[in-house]
Amino acid sequence: MRIVLAAIIALSFAPVLTATDAFAQATCRNKCNSEEQSCLSRTNNKSQCGSKAQQCMAKCK
Repeated sequence: MRIVLAAIIALSFAPVLTATDAFAQATCRNKCNSEEQSCLSRTNNKSQCGSKAQQCMAKCK
């Protein structure tokens, strides 16, 4: 009975962790987009800023 109860509790937390991960990824992507926009306003170099943004987004996973 305890094993079943433990499994139910563990499964009930799974969606919360997934939602938290999704929120963290979205926050990270927003940060990367903000940094890219800031870079573009400073340098007007889409190539340089775009590659930095891609590197940043790769870390969001």
